[in-house]
Amino acid sequence: MVLAIFMSDLERMIIRSPRKTEKGFLVDMHIHSHFSSDSFLRFEEILLEAAFTINGIVITDHDIIGSFHLDKNTIEKEHEIVVFAPAVEISSTEGHILAYGIASVPSRELEPEEVLRIIHDEKGLAVAAHPFSELGVGDLVYDLPFDAIEINGARPASDNQKAKEAATLLELPMVGGSDAHIHGEIASCVTQFRKKIQTMDELIAEVKKGRCQPLMLR
Repeated sequence: MVLAIFMSDLERMIIRSPRKTEKGFLVDMHIHSHFSSDSFLRFEEILLEAAFTINGIVITDHDIIGSFHLDKNTIEKEHEIVVFAPAVEISSTEGHILAYGIASVPSRELEPEEVLRIIHDEKGLAVAAHPFSELGVGDLVYDLPFDAIEINGARPASDNQKAKEAATLLELPMVGGSDAHIHGEIASCVTQFRKKIQTMDELIAEVKKGRCQPLMLR
């Protein structure tokens, strides 16, 4: 009890978090680091919080790919968590699009059709981020060739229900991401894979084959 007085907010939050008890391989596919202007999460802090609860993370900053993934092997050994990179949340003219496995980010805001073309030209994964939020592509999700639709831990249940209905109608896989910008949000919603995966190529392949599902952890 006395020791708790000297604990940081992050340490207290981690102690309250559940350990890795869910079946499958759990990955938070939507986290923002300090490379995003609206996030204050340092990479080491993300690792510390996530490694206690889940198996893998993907950093998806706004329109920028940070350099942290250059130390991927060292990070994974020290923290016992898989870091999938590169990935980014791209701001199109009509809403946000999550791109996994692409090497660069468009230098200007593009139409969503062009963003998806770029992602697919690089054999990446194009996901409609929180499609029915004010920052999503909305009903365009029905017209564009997305590979999957996101269930988002930071959005209300009504938005996620619309996303589920769209995915069902379009017969598209669903992924889960917390959209974390601050402590306590990481791993609120994750993607549950059926088997252990180690690389971005494996992640993309498993999603495209539909061998995953979104999972709300809190």
